[in-house]
Amino acid sequence: MSSLSHQFFNHKKLPNNPDSRAIVFIDSQLSNCDTLIQKVILEARVIVIGLKDDGIREITRILNSTCCQEVYLISHGSPGCIYLGNSELSLNSLIQYEQKLKSWFKINSSGDNVDFPKLFLSGCDVAAGDAGEEFMTKLNSITGATITASVSMSDHHIFDQE
Repeated sequence: MSSLSHQFFNHKKLPNNPDSRAIVFIDSQLSNCDTLIQKVILEARVIVIGLKDDGIREITRILNSTCCQEVYLISHGSPGCIYLGNSELSLNSLIQYEQKLKSWFKINSSGDNVDFPKLFLSGCDVAAGDAGEEFMTKLNSITGATITASVSMSDHHIFDQE
């Protein structure tokens, strides 16, 4: 898997203090992948999912080594499905990936405050129609994250708007 991050951002991670920055996973098959990488704000971490990568396995591996509570999946999609490398996360594959998806986030709670993780999906039509709505509901139930889907990059604050 290829991993790219901004060249001039020096983020220091203290021992025993896992990285909690937002992570943007971008599928390399997007025609504007390089442009998207450059537009991500400096405070976020960017990971490119290669064509031959099992995207779900790679995302799981990375998220299990962080305390990230804000994840963006930027890829191609269809109703109820988002494509990540050589894998697809869809209504049909949610059961197959359920254990991995459950491990993506740790729910932080202190007293009365619960910090729910956020998962942003950007892929054409991923939330469209009955299949999209069912996919979003089931993904929320499995991950515990607040799920938001959009086809427009400008809807995400993670991208520099200049």
